[in-house]
Formats: sequence, C-alpha cells, structure tokens
Amino acid sequence: MREEVRASRAASRKRKRLWQMATVVLLIILLIGVIAFAALMDSKKTALPETDDIATESADEESEVAEETEAEAEVNETDGTFVYIAAPYTKVFADDRVTVIYEADLGDRFEQLETVSGFVKLQLNAQTIGWVTEAQVTEEATNITDEDVTEAWKTVVPTADATTLEMLGQNIESVRATLGAPKSVQRDQVNEYHFYDGFFLMVRDQQVRAIDWDRQAVATPDLAATSSQNAGSWYEGETRQLKLFPYDGVMRSGSNRNNDNRREDIPFGDCFYVFIQMNV
Repeated sequence: MREEVRASRAASRKRKRLWQMATVVLLIILLIGVIAFAALMDSKKTALPETDDIATESADEESEVAEETEAEAEVNETDGTFVYIAAPYTKVFADDRVTVIYEADLGDRFEQLETVSGFVKLQLNAQTIGWVTEAQVTEEATNITDEDVTEAWKTVVPTADATTLEMLGQNIESVRATLGAPKSVQRDQVNEYHFYDGFFLMVRDQQVRAIDWDRQAVATPDLAATSSQNAGSWYEGETRQLKLFPYDGVMRSGSNRNNDNRREDIPFGDCFYVFIQMNV
C-alpha cells in the first residue's frame, strides 16, 4: 500500500514539473513573439515617416528650391542691362576699386554685370571689366532717331562724306583694306585708336565703334541734347550717338588722354571734338 502511495506522489510531482516546464517554454515563446512583433513595427515606422514629417520635409525642399530660383533670378536681373556714363572723364577702377585703368566719357555705354557697395561692375570689352561709382552711371537716356543724329552730325562736320558712317560696326581689317594703313595706332585697356588725316577710328574687339573728328568749328545742332554740360553734349539715337566736346588740344579717349597729343597751335574753346559712336 505504501509503495502505491509513493508511486502516486512521484507521478504527481513529475506531472507538476512537466506543466511548469511547459509553462516556462510557452512564456519564453510568447516573449520572443512580442519582441519580434515590436521590432517589426519599429522597422516599419522607421521606413515610413509619419505624414507630418513627410509634409515638413516636402515644404522644406520646396522652400530651398524657391530660394535658389529667386537667387538665380537676382543674378540674371542685370543680364543684358546696359548703362550710360553720366559724366565726362569718369574714372574706371580695377577690381581693387582703387587703381584707375581707364577714363570713360559722357554717354559711353557698357553692359552692367552687378552692383556692389555703391560700385557698378561694367563689361568694358570682351576681356576687360571695370568698376565705377553708381553716381557716375544712368540707365535713362532720351532718344532721338538715327536720322536726326545723322543730320546733327552733318551740321557739325559739314565737309565729311555721309558714306563715312558706313564704317561704324565694320571689322577694322575690312576698313583698313579700304582706307589703307593708319598713320599711327594707340592702345589702352579698352580700345585701339587708328589715326588717319583729320579723324581717327576707335576700335573695340576688332570692330569700329566710333569715329572722331577734332578741330571742328563750333556749331550747335537744332536738337535737344540727351545731356548737355559745360564739358560736352551727348545726343542719343536708336543705334548711334553724337557727342560734342570743347577742343582742348588733348585726345579725349581712354587712358591715352595725355599731353603727347596736345596741339599748341589750336586756340582752345574755338573748336569741337566730334564723336559719332555706336550705342549697340
């Protein structure tokens, strides 16, 4: 009888241990499942941001694109913008804005590249840039017709042949093929000056940009000047301009303006320099 009781108790203890082991294994399996499920949900959350995050990122990207577009637009605002020199003998500076590299004259027209701290950056020719103060340039120029400019030019240079104006805009080599070699050529940072009897050609980037006659008798065209100052007058046409300056015996153009060109035998104030110049 005692043997049966002991056997029954042993069997009961064995079943109890088996249930305990099964319970532990089940709890472990459940715990692993919970951990795996949590990890899966966390990976999905990382891969797919919440709607608010997506909207914020999208708005930030659109804002950055808009700012870049606006910045590009600001840079392009000066593309193709041209300004006129508003005063005679305007000093044009190098990048240091201290060293003078050229002297521009009333009515000279250049492309504006940018404006920085009161200075305007100009494209002087294909290779050269320069800076002038903002106060020395203007974007406004009252226009007359090219025909009016030509008639005014005939008034102040009555002996010139009208076909002379056909040289404006031509390549200097083709002009020299017609006129022959000049008596002399001078150069500065922006232009070349080809001297012939009674006039010279101002050449920029191998193109005749202006023709100058010195020692012309004083005459005033019957036209309202774009700008009239004691130091000179400027008449702006559609594609060309006429400029009149009191003759002082010194070449007016660029850095070649010096006493080497002075003529002591010409009475100052009794004659004009006459420029007819392209403005395109």
